[in-house]
Amino acid sequence: MGKENTGSSHSGAWLCQHRYVAISGMVGFRNNVGSAALTNWVSPQSQQIAFGRGALGFVAINNADSAWSTTFTTSLPAGSYCDVISGKWSSGACTGSTQVLLKWITVSDGRFSVTVPARSAVAIHTGSQGTGSPGNNNPGTGSVAVTFQVTATTIYGENIFLVGSISQLGSWAPASAIALSPASYPVWSGTVTLPAGTTFEYKFIRKNTDGSFSWESDPNRQATVASSGTQTLNGSWK
Repeated sequence: MGKENTGSSHSGAWLCQHRYVAISGMVGFRNNVGSAALTNWVSPQSQQIAFGRGALGFVAINNADSAWSTTFTTSLPAGSYCDVISGKWSSGACTGSTQVLLKWITVSDGRFSVTVPARSAVAIHTGSQGTGSPGNNNPGTGSVAVTFQVTATTIYGENIFLVGSISQLGSWAPASAIALSPASYPVWSGTVTLPAGTTFEYKFIRKNTDGSFSWESDPNRQATVASSGTQTLNGSWK
């Protein structure tokens, strides 16, 4: 049996990728669906696919640069399901830290509607069925000024932008991304007012000298807006 990786470390410790929510969640998905037949295949473009595994599971994968909002047909029984890409299912609950975007998906009459973030995925199965409700977990009231800071080196003519899964962050559309300030270069910074308690995903993107965009590597960054006051989210370009 080979090593987990090449032997390199992450922040002075082993990077145990098998513990990532999405990876461990998809192990459970595979174990649950077994050899169930492929059903309800959808592929509206080359970077997007979705399919069911009999009446036991359904997965949608979006490798495009923008979010994929649609309604899928599924053979899954009606009910609420924890998206095992973004949340940990246990004893009927979809749980995780406050930095994990938890997503309940509701199936009704053989259909469900969902937004699959850019370069991300959603997956549900009968082993992740629970009693949750769609939308944000524990949303707050009011708004919070959230400052985004990223350390990124650039060449002349390049700029760093912020884009994310919610409308205030451009809904994954680069044309609607928020320009960050290089006043404290190499730290780029910008402040956005967001609804308190909102869970979301985001990335920093680089606008190249030719006008094209380069995205950070996966996975998407994830956060939950504080219930009040102000908040700062720091990071380094990845």
